[in-house]
Amino acid sequence: MPINYQPIYIAGPTASGKSELALKLAEQFDSVIISADSMQIYRGLDIGTAKVSKEIRAKYEHKLIDIIDCDEEFSVAQFAELAKKEIDSAISQGKLPIIVGGTGLYFESLLYPMTFGKTIKNEELRSELAKEYEQFGARHMHDKLSELDSETAERLHPNDSRRIIRALEIILTTGKTLKQNSDNQPTPKAVMVALNTVREKLYDRINERVDKMFEEGRIQEALSVGSSDYQSMQAIGYKEFSDCKYTKQDGQYLISNDELNRIKSLIQQHTRNYAKRQITWFKKYDFIRWFECGDYQNAIAYIKEQLCGF
Repeated sequence: MPINYQPIYIAGPTASGKSELALKLAEQFDSVIISADSMQIYRGLDIGTAKVSKEIRAKYEHKLIDIIDCDEEFSVAQFAELAKKEIDSAISQGKLPIIVGGTGLYFESLLYPMTFGKTIKNEELRSELAKEYEQFGARHMHDKLSELDSETAERLHPNDSRRIIRALEIILTTGKTLKQNSDNQPTPKAVMVALNTVREKLYDRINERVDKMFEEGRIQEALSVGSSDYQSMQAIGYKEFSDCKYTKQDGQYLISNDELNRIKSLIQQHTRNYAKRQITWFKKYDFIRWFECGDYQNAIAYIKEQLCGF
């Protein structure tokens, strides 16, 4: 039976097995895997962003990984433009585009393009909001967003200046929250699956992942990137090193066990909190089909059914 080539969206909280599901799907279909992770775009941030290895990327085509340097900035609108091109390119080549990641706004920009499209754009207001952010700081702007759009504010970290400003720009321009703008658009006809499990099990997976990242060299990676002012350094797993006490010997960064445990504990806590925000975000999509972490067989069976009518 012929395949109905269309984007397949794979979402869920961090450490839920999204990349593994994408790879198992790519084993069965000629595919292009498109990252929807706002940190995997950065070159040099490999361990802390859980990128699949270069060997795997050489075997299975991946897009939107390692596309900018750590000192560059990147917006949701830029992602949407690039991702749409990759999706169209894949389909034109008879390949299955698989969009996989955990950045809610990236999915939103593809599922509800009008919300982040050029139709909602106010450069003058955006500039004023940026000045306000610079003058009064992150907490002030996050509180301002909370008063106007508490649902979106809950999902965004206070230090995520670009997305907070963008959300404020949308609501102050349209008079509607992000969700209300999305609700005005038709429900997307999308094949979208998400992975999750009970909280205790997910938290164990997160803690184990963080431990493994430190074993693989996370300290060296995080401390060698550069300025903590970079947008890339505001992410979980990197911002926790901003006040790290270390010494440098023979090109290696050395920290005490107490400092190591402090930073590791912070990263695990922040990652668990982020996972809760991710789940809240994706739960709003009533067209998602949820599967237990590791239940790749049933997830792939569902996707095949949607694609091929199996």
